[in-house]
Parts: sequence; C-alpha cells; structure tokens
Amino acid sequence: MKKKTLLMIGLFFVMSLFSFTSDLHFKGMIQTWFSVAEQPHGESSDYGFTFRRVRFKPYGSFSKNIRWLLQVGWDRNSALLLDAYIDFTISKAFRIRIGQFPAPGSISGTLSSSGKLDFLERALVTQKWGGFNKFTGYRALGIQFHGDLLGEKLYYAVMAANQDTAEPFIPRLKSSEYENKSNGARLWARLEAGPVPGLRIGTFFGTTKETGTLLRKSSYGAHLFFVKKGLNFKIEYIAGSDSLQGINNKYNGMYAVLGYKLKKVEPICRYGYYTPDDYQSLKEGVEKFIDITIGINYFFKANIKFQANYVFRDEEMAAGLPELQNNLFYCCLQYTF
Repeated sequence: MKKKTLLMIGLFFVMSLFSFTSDLHFKGMIQTWFSVAEQPHGESSDYGFTFRRVRFKPYGSFSKNIRWLLQVGWDRNSALLLDAYIDFTISKAFRIRIGQFPAPGSISGTLSSSGKLDFLERALVTQKWGGFNKFTGYRALGIQFHGDLLGEKLYYAVMAANQDTAEPFIPRLKSSEYENKSNGARLWARLEAGPVPGLRIGTFFGTTKETGTLLRKSSYGAHLFFVKKGLNFKIEYIAGSDSLQGINNKYNGMYAVLGYKLKKVEPICRYGYYTPDDYQSLKEGVEKFIDITIGINYFFKANIKFQANYVFRDEEMAAGLPELQNNLFYCCLQYTF
C-alpha cells in the first residue's frame, strides 16, 4: 500500500508539471521474461512468465539551467518510485542534483541503464552490493555535486545521502519526539576518465556510520570498459566491509564481459564471482559464488530487443553440504518508447 501511495504521489507530480513547463518529454520501457529454473534433487524445472520491468519516465526543464526527471516503475508486481530529482547547472564543471537518483557508486548499478544491459541481470556482485547498501533500485536519496572537467574527459560526483533509501527521516509536527532509525551520514564519491573514444576507466568509494548502532560500512570498486566498433569488453571489481561491536565482515567480487556485435546480433559471455561476508556465508552455506553466462542479443529494431541467457552456476559449499543445482535459462523481449 505504501508503494502504491508513492506511485500516486509521483503521478500527481507529473500532472502538476503540465502547469509549469511546455518542455515535457516521455520515455518508457517494458520487459517481459520467460524463465526456466533448475530445481534440486532431480525435480522438474520450474518455468513461467513475468513483467520484469515496466518503466515510465517523464522529463524536461524549467529553464536552460534547471532540468527535472521522474521515473516510476512496476517491477515483479510491485510499484516503485525510482527517480525524482532536479538538476541545477551552474557550469559544465559544477552541477547540483537534489532528490532520489542513481548513487555514484558501482558503474554496473543503474549508472548503466536497465534498458541497455548486456545481459538480463546485472552481475551477482553488483546485486549483492546494492542490497548491502540498502538502495532502492540502486538509487539513493540526498544531494550530489558533479560535473565534467578537462574538456569533458574527466567526470566526478560526490553525494551525501540517507543510510537507507526506503526509510527517509520524516519528523512531524504532531510527534512529541523524533527518531531516525538509520541516523548517520553516508557519503559517495565517483571518478571516471574517458581519455579516448570508447574507453571508460573509473573508481568509486562509499562510507557510512550509523550513530545509533555504531555500524560502519564502506565499499569501493574500479572498472574498465571498452566499447567500440562492435567490440564490447568490460571488467569491474567491487569490495566492501562492515564493522559492528568489533566484528568485521568483508565481501568482494568481480565480473568480466566479452561480446562482439555483428549487425543486429551480439553473442556475449560473462564470468563472475562473489565471495560473501562471514555471516552470509554461514547463513547460506556458500563460501563462494561462481557463474558463467552465455547470451545472445538480437536488436530487431531500434526500440525492440530480444535477449536469451543461460547461466552455469557453481557454488563452493561449506564442508558437508551438497552442491546446488540451480542453473538458469531465461529470455527477455524488451520494447522501449
């Protein structure tokens, strides 16, 4: 109910914009999945359809230097308010963004558009990193300073955000006391260079401390992307840790992508691993996750894309636990407008 209310508020905001600006545009996307998931103990595989993502994105500007964007979605039968921000441009080197938007962390979060993913899903380490940092769709809520330097060959971003995107601090006049369940400061910083066409090299760092629980978290990573003339090569490493009452947990992982586009068809593969923190390892009984994904992307039209992936999964289990049988095949038909 709470998410549906947020969605209605977002739609009301969109309608209100008609009264203030004539510079109004829309984008959207629909992704329909069919999945076949291997089951343990030789049982028959489960299969079925789902609307993985439905997106509606109005955007525009109030003036030459003030842009706005709103994005709502329907993911796995859940309504979401994804983006809602205003961007103030002081100069190319200095812009201010306020609201909810992709956190300037891992490049493979929603800094890479969901509609332009190389595979149906982001790498496992990226998904774990997003959950570990309590994002909503890899988005954070706060204020960011960002811009382009050195002839737009160097981009920087620094953001101060809430600890938990889904739990904003909302003190109210009728309350006699105010409480922020995840009180504290969260800072993100990202730097990316594009020295030559097609090449992107970057790094990020994030840190936070909850003042109530004294929980400390940090994460960092680096990436190298080269996409040019059909060649698609990407590699990224992500690591992080948390500390609470003298107990330290660390996690890390990486992925590497190689593909080559031939006219409308792109064969592509990805290798990835994720080593969980000690608590999660004990909870799931998995000491290391390894996966190899083989895929094919078919660009039927500029706004219609078909993707098919087969994922070979191999988990290093704790002593005495049986291996998991959880390979996965899924395909996606995507339509954008």
